[in-house]
Amino acid sequence: MKALKALVIFLGVLIVAGVGLVIYGIASKVGPKPAPTASTAAAVPTPPNAAAPLPAAPFGSVDIALPDGATIQQVFAAGDRVIVRVGGGKGTADRLIVLDPARGEVAGSFRFVASPVGEPVR
Repeated sequence: MKALKALVIFLGVLIVAGVGLVIYGIASKVGPKPAPTASTAAAVPTPPNAAAPLPAAPFGSVDIALPDGATIQQVFAAGDRVIVRVGGGKGTADRLIVLDPARGEVAGSFRFVASPVGEPVR
């Protein structure tokens, strides 16, 4: 009888410990992730030809010329760039203006023009 009583107590302790481990496991998955340590950051090699990121310095005010009657249709982020879709003004086609907010300048633009009939679009 003593052996059965000891077995029941032992199994009860195991059940309580198991429930505690399950709760700890769930809490550790839900909680905030720890910041990477220096050893973790050092494990990722940097390619030798990778450019160093530019510091984000204030750049003041930047003027971007739009054609007469053109309107901004949409603005969205694409990686570290901002894309502005501009609707055509008088006699102009729609275009995309690519902005580099870190440098405060226009990185480039795309203008959409109609292709002649029968010519394939690339």
